[in-house]
Amino acid sequence: MNKSILRKKYKELRNNMSKEEVSVRSQSILQNLASHPLWAKSSTIMCFLSLGNEVETKPIIARAWEENKQVVIPVCQTESRTIIPSLLTSFQHLEPKTMGILEPKEGKLYPVDPKIIELCLIPGLAFDLEGHRIGFGAGYYDRFLPLLKPGTPKMALAFDFQISPQTLPHEAHDVKLDFICTEKKVYTL
Repeated sequence: MNKSILRKKYKELRNNMSKEEVSVRSQSILQNLASHPLWAKSSTIMCFLSLGNEVETKPIIARAWEENKQVVIPVCQTESRTIIPSLLTSFQHLEPKTMGILEPKEGKLYPVDPKIIELCLIPGLAFDLEGHRIGFGAGYYDRFLPLLKPGTPKMALAFDFQISPQTLPHEAHDVKLDFICTEKKVYTL
């Protein structure tokens, strides 16, 4: 199956979940993430801001702050299709921008060196157990992930049904994931 068909299939599966189901499963994902050794040893995490029926990330970010972790969010630059990693210290610093995605308000963008990130939490539509990922097709993370310090753990946040039983189509330049955290467990890839 090609990527566009897979994107459609997995987006549909995710969109068919009720808000309550998303919330309950997201809580389990938070518990699995927060009990993983990588969480404990990472003082700076990068976490996306969820949209629609993605894994809810506000509770993850709030938990990180409670544990005195620095939180970095991806700010997408549509013209260049790149990500600016920006420090986030309050949800009050965010407002909905392009396609309703929360981004820093004017004057609240605090760019950081990607090399300070110790754990990178990544969105996507489909994943396989070999570390391949199908995102939304714009290539933001494909361009961003190589900027991390070598060896920085890359962990997808996903619902278990987003894991494909077959190897997903991929390119030689795709950066592989190291872990997938779902409501069932954390898969080491």
